[in-house]
Amino acid sequence: MPRLIDDRIITKADLGGVEDFCLARGLVREIDAVMRDDSGTIDLKLVRAQDKAMQTARQLAAEYGLSPTSRTRVGGRDDEDGDTNPLDVR
Repeated sequence: MPRLIDDRIITKADLGGVEDFCLARGLVREIDAVMRDDSGTIDLKLVRAQDKAMQTARQLAAEYGLSPTSRTRVGGRDDEDGDTNPLDVR
C-alpha cells in the first residue's frame, strides 16, 4: 500500500474501498478456515458466500490497482528503482 500511495494510485479518498477489499479477502480466508474445520461436508451457503467475497475482492482489486493487470491500466510504475523483492513494500 505505501508504494501505491507514493505513486498516487491510491489516495485518502480511496481508503474506504481499500478497507472493503481487505474485509472481502479476510472473509474469503475465514470461510476457508470454517470449511476446512468442518467434518468433510460441503455447505453450499458457505461456498456461495466465499465465491461472492472473492468476486468482490477481485472487483475492488481491479478498481484500486491492486492486481498486476490493473496496475498497468491505472499507470503504476514498473520496478524502476531496482527492487528485487516484490513483497517489500515501503
